[in-house]
Amino acid sequence: MTDRLPALSGPLRSWLLVETSDDKAIEVISKSPMLRSEAAMLMPMLRQEALRPAQPEEIMLIVKSREQIFGDLRMERSEVEWTAFWADYFEALSGLTAASIETGMVAYIALPDSEWAPKPGKLAHLAKTTPTCGRFTRAYNRARAAVVASQKAAQPKPVVEDRPSPEEVKAMVAKTLATLAETPAAKAAAARKKALRPTPSAPLPAGSTMSAEMRAMLEARKVIPPIDREPYQYGEAA
Repeated sequence: MTDRLPALSGPLRSWLLVETSDDKAIEVISKSPMLRSEAAMLMPMLRQEALRPAQPEEIMLIVKSREQIFGDLRMERSEVEWTAFWADYFEALSGLTAASIETGMVAYIALPDSEWAPKPGKLAHLAKTTPTCGRFTRAYNRARAAVVASQKAAQPKPVVEDRPSPEEVKAMVAKTLATLAETPAAKAAAARKKALRPTPSAPLPAGSTMSAEMRAMLEARKVIPPIDREPYQYGEAA
């Protein structure tokens, strides 16, 4: 059956079709640049072959291979009768892969009442409902898994950064401020601030929001009346 894929030969054919362990085949192919490159190029053809419907001669081969099990397959029939016999199988199994038909036949043989060759409809039902993985389906799955595995291995691992805790952030900020306070510019600014004399300010009288100095100045300019005299009449002569 591999004659449909002449490009599938050599070591790659062995790892895809002959090797019994999927894991080992995938590992070897994924680690070999040459095998991995060949597998990637053959993936479309492998998939096409895996999904290819069985040809009439393949259907006949699968059914006739059970002649020793089912005696009715050894019956003498005329050419016309054989043509009609196989036509029913071709129609019922149309579109199914050879691997699924073979799996359906194996499932039918395992039934306790399988005394005669399966009817076309029965075989088609088992072929559709019985899980199967043909040789080329397995080969395609191996090739795809090997390519994906190599791509994952080539991807750089993300760098995980450790974020500081709130306590660590506070400590770093305090350390930074302490360092800045020791710079010449910071020391000069602190010295200038210390040298400035504070502006004298008397306490505010009770109930007042104005300093005593400001009130005295405004009273002297007769802007406001004195607080302890009669209200000043604006416009009176001094």
